[in-house]
Amino acid sequence: MHKVLFLCQQRYYITKMSRVRFHSMEAIAKVTDFVWSGPGWPNYDEKLTVQENIDKIYEGKDKPDLVVAYKPFDLKEFNKVEQKTCIRYNEMYDHKWTLEEINGSRPDVIICHHLNDMREYEELFKENPLDFDTKMVNIPHSAEGSVFYDQNLPNRPFDCLLVGAVGVHTMLGDHYPLRSRMFPILSAMSSLGYNCGILRHPGGEHMDAYTSKYAKDFATTINQAKMAVTCTGAPNSRYGKYVEVPMCGTAIAGDIPGEDQENFNKFVIEINTRMTDEEIIDKLTYFLDNEDIRQECVDTGKKWAEDYTQEKYAERFVKMLGEL
Repeated sequence: MHKVLFLCQQRYYITKMSRVRFHSMEAIAKVTDFVWSGPGWPNYDEKLTVQENIDKIYEGKDKPDLVVAYKPFDLKEFNKVEQKTCIRYNEMYDHKWTLEEINGSRPDVIICHHLNDMREYEELFKENPLDFDTKMVNIPHSAEGSVFYDQNLPNRPFDCLLVGAVGVHTMLGDHYPLRSRMFPILSAMSSLGYNCGILRHPGGEHMDAYTSKYAKDFATTINQAKMAVTCTGAPNSRYGKYVEVPMCGTAIAGDIPGEDQENFNKFVIEINTRMTDEEIIDKLTYFLDNEDIRQECVDTGKKWAEDYTQEKYAERFVKMLGEL
């Protein structure tokens, strides 16, 4: 059995509202010889280097096959660890910071959750090679099946529900431009008799986040909607919502992510910023008014999402470990 050490500050594990990064590691923990550690965990000494902590944790035993770090700059001399190391990325649009972190931590493996990001960085590294060897691997975002599933509610009170953060501005401008467009569109649909709602983002940190309470609340609300609207953001990313929503047996409407487009085109009700408000309203109401056609999208999406549970993430991770 592969040995994996996961390092992150314990306070992140406790308070981070977004649990996808931890759900995936929890799935990996079930199929590997796994240790949680890092600043704040009882088995970690912040005064020591990462290597000194590894030597202490694994005293008298074989060292880990891979050391995975969340926020490696929080860890003293992570770049000098003797064992193979790994960092994982969601969005990588901030090239300056991402390259600084990669060069500063010198990982043996970089896991990119978005394939289009990985391809972009592969091209960057062709033009400007790193001065150390690293392997880039795409393991797509997955979702926790015990949280995100079709609850088979007797009715779904919302016709259309907007999900995901809104009003976020980054170096790319409005980070979720399509979601921002939806406010007047949903208002217009409401005036036509459709029950529309907006699922407000609960904020990034909570002292009870480790219970997955906010993920469960999110999943329960998605289950109350016939259709959920979201978007891929300015980076055109395959966010977790593109898995979580179909897992809940809810039709998903949004733009098409910059990867796996052949499959997404089969079940995502495509709307985008190039469309007029009227075109978006016509598209959404067509699928709401034609339940059989919308249900085809739901069924196709649920079937596709079966390949992106956290158990599948762990399988892909273990396969990668065997290839290092």
